[in-house]
This record gives sequence, C-alpha cells and structure tokens, in this order.
Amino acid sequence: MIKKFWRDCKGYVMPYTVMLITLVAMPMLVLSSEIVRAMYVGVHIQTAVDAACTAAVQAVDVSYFIDYGVVRIDSSNATAYALREFNSTVAQSNIEKYSPALTAVSVVSDHIVECHASAQMIWTLPGVAPLTFNVLSAAEAEARR
Repeated sequence: MIKKFWRDCKGYVMPYTVMLITLVAMPMLVLSSEIVRAMYVGVHIQTAVDAACTAAVQAVDVSYFIDYGVVRIDSSNATAYALREFNSTVAQSNIEKYSPALTAVSVVSDHIVECHASAQMIWTLPGVAPLTFNVLSAAEAEARR
C-alpha cells in the first residue's frame, strides 16, 4: 500500500507550479515592468530638460541684438520660459509616480544656457529606496543679421 502511494504521484505538479509562479514568475514580471518604467522616466525627464533649455534660449534680448548685433539672453525671461516648458512637459508626472524638479537654469555665456533637473521615482515594490535621476542639458542661441 505504501509502495503504491509513493509511485502514484498524480497531482503533485500543481503545488510546484503554484510555488514557481508565486516565487519566481510574479516577482520577475513586476521587476521587469518597474525597469521599463524607470527607463521611461529617465527618457521623459531628459526630454523635459532639453525642451526647457530650448525654450530658455528663446529669451534673446532683441533690442540689444538690433542695437549691437550681439546675441544676449535675458536671464529672468530664460528662467520663466524654461520653467513653463518643463512644467508642461512633465504635467502628468503624478500618474507615472515620479517627482520632477527643474533645479537650475543658468546663462553660461551671452548665448548659452545650461539646465539642471532631477526626478525621484517611487518604486511600486515595497521597501525599495526611490531612484533619483539627475539630468543636464545645454542649448545655444544663434542669430545673424
């Protein structure tokens, strides 16, 4: 009787399948989706900083250029333009669960602007520290008479 019991193993595969799915497949599925989301956030924050810098270089002081023929960026307008563009690009950040911030807009020379931003992504997995992205971009204003 005991010998027959050990040979008859029909139905033993079900607990193994449940354990395999629970311990291996589900965590791998969640991890792969989180990695894809991290890549998305990284690309999205870089796009937002690039757009902000491109908008900042559009703050050229036109009257100064007409008078002297030299391109000069108005730093207060550059910051306002960059913030407006950055905020509109990352408007849906609360849906993707990351918190972006444009940390600095600096006019490096008369016609070059650098923008710095950071974003903190909150993982769906409990107990994992947030992932921080630090991004830098630069843009140059050019004009001719």
